Amino acid sequence: MTHDPADSALETNAYAISFRLLGDRPAARAVAGIAAERLRQVGGMTRPDWMYLLVEFTLDQTVEPGVMAVQAHPDDPYSGLRTALRRRLERAAPDERVAGSLIHLAGYSVDWVATVVNRSSEQTVQLAGILAPPPGVDYRDLGDPELTRRPAPTRADTTRRRPHWTTLAAVAVVIAVILAATQITGPRPTLGPPLDEGSAPAASAPDAGSVSGTAGR
Repeated sequence: MTHDPADSALETNAYAISFRLLGDRPAARAVAGIAAERLRQVGGMTRPDWMYLLVEFTLDQTVEPGVMAVQAHPDDPYSGLRTALRRRLERAAPDERVAGSLIHLAGYSVDWVATVVNRSSEQTVQLAGILAPPPGVDYRDLGDPELTRRPAPTRADTTRRRPHWTTLAAVAVVIAVILAATQITGPRPTLGPPLDEGSAPAASAPDAGSVSGTAGR
């Protein structure tokens, strides 16, 4: 059975999301294929809500309880993060699931995703916050290395070193000295009433960029 070349966007987007949630190539391909076929059965890309439904069909197979038992790969350093993302999505509302997946996992712009969930850009950002990455985490690292062309990570690459005991001791000494000095000298004298520095100007919103996401990359 053949499909229109443009129809490949279905599997591409579904795979980008499912692999980042599962970390298993055969399982992610199976999810993408089933999600795309379910969408074709209800009208495919001719429907105005095709992307919304595609994400829902994809997540139905990855985050719903008991639908898929994927064993974490022993060499996958992100297995814990993938599990945490699936749990967040399992408890999220439908619009949160779709907005978070398209923005943070598939790489689409906020303005374009706002049209998918029929919300304002500000509301869409709030919805997608369910999957907002922690500081220092880049969800692009969760993608398939064959498509992202990033070196496949190992647990050794993401293991953080704990600070040496001498470093902790030195920090404790510095804190003790500061506390002792504060008790000896007392509060600092003031030179007059505080100056009103005013409020900082609001930063302008950056350009949302291209409508196309980074699905498959």
